[in-house]
Amino acid sequence: MPLFGHTLREPPADAVTPGLGLVIRAAFLTPVEPGRYAWLPLGARVLEKARARLSAALEGLGGQAMSLPVSLPEERALRILLPRHVASHRDLPRLLYGFRRRAADPPWGLWRWRERETLWAAVLHADPEARDALCREVVETLREEIARTGLDPLPAETLDGAALLFPHPSGETEALRCPACGYAATAEAARFSLPSTEPEPLEDVRPVATPDCPTIADVAAYVGVPTTRTLKAVFYATGPEGQGETIFVVIRGDLEVNEAKLGRLLGVSDLRPATEGEIRAIGAVPGYASPVGLRVRPTREGEGALVVGDLSIRAGANFVAGANREGYHLTGVNSPRDFAVTLLEDIAQARAGLPCPHCGAPLESLSGTVLASWWADRATGPHFYADPGGALRPVAVGWCRAEPEGWVAAVAETCRDEFGLVWPPALAPFDVHLVVLGKEDPVRLAAEEVRRRLTGTVLYDDRDESAGVKFADADLIGCPVRVTVSRRSLEAGGVEVKARWEKERRVVSPNSLPDAVDALLSCRTREKGELVGDDA
Repeated sequence: MPLFGHTLREPPADAVTPGLGLVIRAAFLTPVEPGRYAWLPLGARVLEKARARLSAALEGLGGQAMSLPVSLPEERALRILLPRHVASHRDLPRLLYGFRRRAADPPWGLWRWRERETLWAAVLHADPEARDALCREVVETLREEIARTGLDPLPAETLDGAALLFPHPSGETEALRCPACGYAATAEAARFSLPSTEPEPLEDVRPVATPDCPTIADVAAYVGVPTTRTLKAVFYATGPEGQGETIFVVIRGDLEVNEAKLGRLLGVSDLRPATEGEIRAIGAVPGYASPVGLRVRPTREGEGALVVGDLSIRAGANFVAGANREGYHLTGVNSPRDFAVTLLEDIAQARAGLPCPHCGAPLESLSGTVLASWWADRATGPHFYADPGGALRPVAVGWCRAEPEGWVAAVAETCRDEFGLVWPPALAPFDVHLVVLGKEDPVRLAAEEVRRRLTGTVLYDDRDESAGVKFADADLIGCPVRVTVSRRSLEAGGVEVKARWEKERRVVSPNSLPDAVDALLSCRTREKGELVGDDA
């Protein structure tokens, strides 16, 4: 039966990357609506191979497949399932997984998907350290599968775990990495080192008038200090106005607050800018605020203002800070001598150029798409199990995620040349593209015999098209091996064989064809993956 889908000579105008243009041209994928695609039969075969490889990787670790209701997030479904199926230490550990489609808002990935398929995996363990170790093992196993297609994703720290990032300018994730030592982290988790400063005598606190200085840069210029010698006040609140909690953040003036780090520290997800009324309610003056002179909570649940200090407030001395008085700032402000904080943690946003936390080299920024990740669950539980002594202990839950469609997209962006796609055998829709040239009975009979002899999967092209069209389509579709049966090849003693990544083609006898094809497929394999592209 003819294959559904027609190849195109030109990519569509709205193809956002070269790889997307090729998979649409080659009839693997077709847009249905902006950001929503239909996988045509060729693409469905590639996606199914990606699913099968990811599933096999998890099954090899003892994973057990499940199917969850579409209407429930995995975390909520797990909260319902745990009390029914995990009662004692004998029920642990467990590795559960499944596939599901989910909405993507904002658009996600290299191809700006508005919905995407993901592999989810839940790790249930008795011990948090063992849970983390198993999560790392899951992601490392997924990395090995991804590497079989020639990709080398970048391991990057996240707030609660780690991710495998495929660097690409169209990626949805911002990250920072160190070119010297290899440290990498997503932008929301990235750290940097604060320079050590020489001890200096602490000055007395003095008020100084600062008229018409609405910004930190204005204050620093007016007083005559760099912004690194200033302290900045940033205010957040939770919940409806006047009903939630106001958070006073103090950070060095040249840095910005990382709201993801702050939310994780406080265990909240609904941070918003505080209103002027909320700022004044804790005793601070908007535009001139500082914790100096405020009643500060000694603990998270204490009385007074909740003040969170970034570690940078200790990286220096004699800062300029607000005076909680219109038109004035204070000089000679030092922590902890002059003010207290409720919490002191790293809540600063890292950026390119700041020093690496490990080696001190300047960090670089990059974009990419996440192919796999894991994180420790801080929201599902706690659910308790009985340990061997009968004591109740919380189940340690971790989550892993992989992106089969993101993986396919990354391969399409990487494994291509000027003529089309160059699929690695691990994801290729077919092992062999069998091209038949001519209507003569000897050619047809020879092609059927070749088809029977080949042990792998075969895309059979006996269309009534010219050799040029068929060869162009074969290059565009990109199966690893092309086998051509024609009158000319039969007269030369057999069939023509050509690897997609090579220019040379040769004629082999029908008897030796299976071995020749297997050799070409296996020669693409190496210890760390499969060689792809012209640089392999």
